[in-house]
Amino acid sequence: MDPVGPGGHAALRYAVRAGDRELAVEVTPEGRFLIGDRAVAAELAAIVAGRLWSVVIDGQAHEVAYLGADRVWVDGDEVRLEVADERAIAAGRGVGRSADARQEIRAPMPGLLKRVHVVEGAAVGVGDALVTLEAMKMENELRAMQAGTIVHIAVTEGTKVEGGALLIVIRST
Repeated sequence: MDPVGPGGHAALRYAVRAGDRELAVEVTPEGRFLIGDRAVAAELAAIVAGRLWSVVIDGQAHEVAYLGADRVWVDGDEVRLEVADERAIAAGRGVGRSADARQEIRAPMPGLLKRVHVVEGAAVGVGDALVTLEAMKMENELRAMQAGTIVHIAVTEGTKVEGGALLIVIRST
């Protein structure tokens, strides 16, 4: 049975895989976060709705951007992040590797596309540079999270892009 807090709202439970680490995360009705059995002070503020957030965890600020599928950008580094809520876990789906054959590379924030490092039809490996995006006076190199073939490049160098804009599509191998 779910614990129910003020206002009759149940706690939300998730299984999270970040890279090779698996964590149990619970968000209580009061807005507290439990990671494993540890209470964590956390604040979340949207910067670009559905795409970019400022996250403060135990007093340390982080910038988190949604890149699509199961990828996020945390303080300049891409992280594979998989989340399953308790309904998916109960249904036996749990947290597993995505079966998607496509990988969409999206701008983590608004910026200027400084360089496209690949061409359509090119084979890429994990960690290969795809594009360089200048945002907030910093150059961010977005890299392939899995091996594949570039099937679509949606932008050109020198283009200003919005957060969440599609940049490149990779067909996984």
